Amino acid sequence: MRPVPSWPPMPPGGAPVAQPGRRAASQVALWWLMGVIGMLFALMLVAYVMRMSQGDWRPLPSVNALWVNTGVLAAACIVMQSSASQARQGELRRSRRDWMLAGVLALVFVAAQLWVWRELVLRHYGVSGNPANSFFFLLTGLHGMHMLGGLVAWACLMPRRVTHAARARRLQLTAQYWHFLFALWIVLFAAIVNLTPEIAQRLCGTGVTAP
Repeated sequence: MRPVPSWPPMPPGGAPVAQPGRRAASQVALWWLMGVIGMLFALMLVAYVMRMSQGDWRPLPSVNALWVNTGVLAAACIVMQSSASQARQGELRRSRRDWMLAGVLALVFVAAQLWVWRELVLRHYGVSGNPANSFFFLLTGLHGMHMLGGLVAWACLMPRRVTHAARARRLQLTAQYWHFLFALWIVLFAAIVNLTPEIAQRLCGTGVTAP
């Protein structure tokens, strides 16, 4: 009798081959998730610009800590990508070390954002102070919630019982999600720092023209 072929197929070394269909499905699901999140923030930014064009908008003061936070998040994404690359190359010890450091940096970013909120409240720029305050807390808080979701994905890589191939695949997907959150943060940060009521009025066509 012929032996029944196993699935997934087993190479000569005995380790199961990763299923390409499963990899493709997880990648497509990630792209769908990032697309939905991107659309949500795009709509929020449109509302941000439209509300800024109104006459009662009072911009927040400059918050220099946001520049530091941006650097911390960039470092977290770089180290996370290094962890994924090390895992693909079989450097498990270095991959785990970079994975741990990336998580610490991401936690520092979230904690620093909370510190920025606290400083603004102490300076009497609370959520209900004016529309600029409300939108700042809303946009940064929404991004922080998705960053916490990225940390949940990071924490799911903690068990050591997963196979090397599965861990490398999950690391790569998590790194892609973190890169997406960093790109999203850059857009939000640029809007918060650079947009002014005058620019918003031009974009919305609500500027007052001279007679």
